[in-house]
Amino acid sequence: VETGHAPSLPGHVHTIMRRLVIAGLITAAAWCGPARAADAVAESLAAGWENYRLNEFDRALRFFTEALQQAPAGSESHLQALYGLGTTWNLRRPGEDREKAAGYYRQIMDAAPEGDVGAWTALALARIQHLVPVGEEPDLHAVRRAYREVMIRYPGHLAAKEAFIYSMSTYIATLEEAQTRYAIANLQRFVRQPGAREFVQPAWSLMAVGHTTLKEPELRLRAEIMSLKTTEVDPSNPFNEFAWAYWNIATVAEFEVGDFATARAYYQRLLREYPNDIRVFGVKQALKRMDDLEAGMRK
Repeated sequence: VETGHAPSLPGHVHTIMRRLVIAGLITAAAWCGPARAADAVAESLAAGWENYRLNEFDRALRFFTEALQQAPAGSESHLQALYGLGTTWNLRRPGEDREKAAGYYRQIMDAAPEGDVGAWTALALARIQHLVPVGEEPDLHAVRRAYREVMIRYPGHLAAKEAFIYSMSTYIATLEEAQTRYAIANLQRFVRQPGAREFVQPAWSLMAVGHTTLKEPELRLRAEIMSLKTTEVDPSNPFNEFAWAYWNIATVAEFEVGDFATARAYYQRLLREYPNDIRVFGVKQALKRMDDLEAGMRK
């Protein structure tokens, strides 16, 4: 069960510009420093992330290596360059090298584990344990322990909140009732916390998966609606699109819950907002189907 987004990876990670958290590690100080050398390091880091975003991984590695060579040892820019190298080797496809990535990450943890870069690096090391190659099975006990260590070491940090979501996904993914209920209970507490805003949407999305496993369609419908309502929209992203979410909610409401009012509302939203969507014919058929059924019942 994956809820995250990241650039360049099929499926899971598709815009780790939820990992612009990472780009956020390029601090204002690095950009505005008076020294020309600091400007050169900042430019190399920015070029590294831009090429990473474009899937130009070899060029990204070259720029991050330049930044690493230029930055003073132990400086924030030096740590950021190590993080860029580790992330590129970890997440590039093809040609990933998890061992090389872990080596760069460990250099950060040895040098400065308590800072911002340290928090994201600890999460990255936990993710390496979780996202094993195809054909292998992760050691869930070790994975959960790694996520728990991130949560304990960096309380309140975004990395700790993300670690919590990933940790709960390991219980949901088992499809076992007891573990699924355990995860849902924790996620319900999480979404009520005022500091959980950044990860409320994936929490509701995970709960929807859990309620599907438990065959609780009414609770699943509520979770699907809350997941949509709490989605944060990036106005600069031209690829924001909710047609599938509307369709999903409408079909759950129609077929699993029998809530025709909610089904109609979301079918009609899809028609209004995406009149050229491939699902439009199915939406019209669904609206007619519900009308005919209700007319037959009244008759």
